[in-house]
Amino acid sequence: MRPRCFGMLAAFLLSASAFAADSPPARLFVGIVSDSECGLDHARMKKQHHLPNDLACTRECCDKYKQDYVLADHTSGDVYQLDDQKTARRFANRVVRVLGTLEAESGTIHVLRIEPVR
Repeated sequence: MRPRCFGMLAAFLLSASAFAADSPPARLFVGIVSDSECGLDHARMKKQHHLPNDLACTRECCDKYKQDYVLADHTSGDVYQLDDQKTARRFANRVVRVLGTLEAESGTIHVLRIEPVR
């Protein structure tokens, strides 16, 4: 019984290390926490719904219209999905640094940490 357990443990450890080797390295992303409806530009939705500012637009799109929080990088023009919606909500419409890994196919950042840029 004991050799079998060690064999299973060894197989598990090898498969776990192979999986970790396939995952992309963590990167630092900088942008504004926005919503998936507006992304880089809130002008249309603010006008359509008579919203006073980008923060109100982001919150309304996410809370009322069930959009997701995203990271909008105005420098590159990219918008990334964020997998940690609870943490992202705290930083709505703020410039942040996101440490995470990018899943290239879906454009989703698997968030390790979000912090405000001061």
